[in-house]
Parts: sequence; C-alpha cells; structure tokens
Amino acid sequence: MSNALPAGAAAERILVIDKAGQNVVLFTGGKRIAEFPATFGIDPVSDKYRVLDYATPEGGYFIAYKKMKTRFHRTLGLSYPNLVDAEKGLAGGVISSGEYRRIYSAVRRSRPAPHDTGLGGGIAIHGGGVFRYFAESRERDWTEGCIALNDNDIETLFNTCQVGDPVIIFDSRKTLYGIIRPFTRGEATDENGMPVCPEGVCPYRIEFPTFLGRTTVTVKEGKAFGRSVKVVIHDGDDKTPRLVLIDRNADGRISPLDEVRGTLVQGRSFDAVYDIVRKAVVAVLSRGEIPESALMDHTGPEPGTSQSRDA
Repeated sequence: MSNALPAGAAAERILVIDKAGQNVVLFTGGKRIAEFPATFGIDPVSDKYRVLDYATPEGGYFIAYKKMKTRFHRTLGLSYPNLVDAEKGLAGGVISSGEYRRIYSAVRRSRPAPHDTGLGGGIAIHGGGVFRYFAESRERDWTEGCIALNDNDIETLFNTCQVGDPVIIFDSRKTLYGIIRPFTRGEATDENGMPVCPEGVCPYRIEFPTFLGRTTVTVKEGKAFGRSVKVVIHDGDDKTPRLVLIDRNADGRISPLDEVRGTLVQGRSFDAVYDIVRKAVVAVLSRGEIPESALMDHTGPEPGTSQSRDA
C-alpha cells in the first residue's frame, strides 16, 4: 500500500484524532458523524520519533490495511512511517540515508513502507479497550504507540471505514510548532529524492486556508540552528500579507527578538495574535480540512525540484 491515497477516497470519510480530546472523530461528507473515546501510547504526549519510544505518531496518514481477527479484536493499520516522518528522521539522525531511500522507494512504488528502520512501524487503530488492567492497576494510554478503542467502537469503525480513508492525528495542547510540524514537508529534494538542507538547516512548509486567510507556515530546523516558525497570512489574492509572524526559537511566545507585523495585529497584543493563529490551525485540523497535499501526496515534490515560495 502506498502513502498516496486512491483517487476520490478523501472526499467520503476521514478520521480526526486529537490526543488532547482523547477521541477519534468520524467525518463523512464533511459532517461530524460519530465520536469514540480513545487511548494512546504509554507516552501519550510526544510525537513518535523512533522505534520503541511508545509514542503515538502525529501527522497525516491513511488506512493502509484492515484485519478482521487480531490480538486486539479488529485492526485498521495506518500508513506509518510516511515520507514526512522519513524526512525528519533522516535530518535528526534517527534513520540512515539508506533507510530513507528504502522508505522513499517503497512509497514511490506503491508498496508498504518498511517497519524495520529506526522509525519503527506497525501503528494501527485497534480494539482492546480504552482502559486496560495490568495486575490490579487500571491504566489508560497503555499501547506501544497505537490508538486503542473499546471493542464495540473499533467494530463500528471497521465496518464503516475503507482502505485509503485519511486519518489526521494531532495534539491541540501544543504550541503552533508542535501542532503543525508533523504536517510540513521539505521544500526541496535532490536528483535522488533526498531532502535538501542548506548549511544543515532543513526548511519544511505547508500552505492551507484558515478563517484568517491563506496561511503558509514554514518550520526550520538544524542542530546548530535550533528551530524557528514563520507564519504568513494573505487575504485572498492581496500580495501584501495580513500577517507576518516569526518566532525565532519556536517557543510559542513573542520576544523582542521575534517579529510580528501586518493589519491583523491592530488592537491586539503580539501573543494574542500568535494564539489566534494557533487556534485557526487547530480549527482546520479539528474539521479534517488539512489540504490533500498533507494527507495524500506523501511522495512530495519530484526529485530535483523545489517547493519554495516567495512568502
């Protein structure tokens, strides 16, 4: 199964999982149809970073396979790791260039991504119960990184969802950086499909509409650089941005070293503007309206091309 959705699959159903809400929400035709309580990995807060970290991944995935009889009742397998995970895993030294090429090659050939790299694999939505007993202890967030539901709820989803249905996983408690980073893609690749990180700084980007306007978020990371977030918001086709916000250490707060300008700032504190942007992004994710490029086109740009824009 590839990390690219079959044509037309995204329009019918989508699962939205907010770790903060501890639930799985089913949307059909853009309408909220059902909500099911859920539990996550033993580390319920972190984005999955490597094998055996017991964290549930965040980002845009899809249902890659269905299994009727498993250890935890029914199972909907997810398309983890995708190339978003691979790009950041490579930059962070979690996987080697060889492992990255294996993931990249599998995705390009519409094959399952390997699960034996430093990123791990085997992530799924399955049954087993939101709460589980270990000796006399009743535990929530007990999985090794999967999303667990009560058996009757996973049976409902199993009978409703199909292979190819999109799945959004995020955590609305986090800063803008933490929320949006798992959905951003590398701006450029070389002729071999390897991400390009000029001078050791990797730029990742995503663009989508919010209630504030056309929103572009650029995340930059590097071992010597640290990390930063830049937000540019345009109103319609207006070439002058409504907002330019630069958080140079991506801490979710505006300091004298950061930058905020534009008409959207009028009458508001800089931190209040930042919070409005974060809420706008959460609203998009909560409705399952993240652009198809973040959910479907996990293969990214063609090798040797750039996605850079003038924002």
